[in-house]
Amino acid sequence: MSYSIDLIIEKLPADQQQAWQEIEALREAYYEDERPVAAQLQQLHAQLTTHYPCLCDFAEDDPAMDDSPWADGPMINNFSHDMGMLAIVYSKVEQISPFIIQQANQLGITVADGQDGQIYRPE
Repeated sequence: MSYSIDLIIEKLPADQQQAWQEIEALREAYYEDERPVAAQLQQLHAQLTTHYPCLCDFAEDDPAMDDSPWADGPMINNFSHDMGMLAIVYSKVEQISPFIIQQANQLGITVADGQDGQIYRPE
């Protein structure tokens, strides 16, 4: 199991309950979405993997892979047109979550953390 964070492109309702309903609808549509990855999500992917390389960038026997915060890869496969999902190793959540939120929000992307019930919106 891993810790999952949702990355949302569209502006969500201000009401938390309505926002979570919208996120759930986006999650359901996510698996059938065959459109290209949104440019904002591509840019976020590039920023995240520049700082924390994707698991697919490591050689199988590279010991540095054990220090990766990512629980799966290639990460880009977890991104669609309207949203992305990140799978994070539990022991790395506190370390990497602030970085993810900062980078995403700077690009206008909302971060939704279903585990702690928080929605981090761009300003």
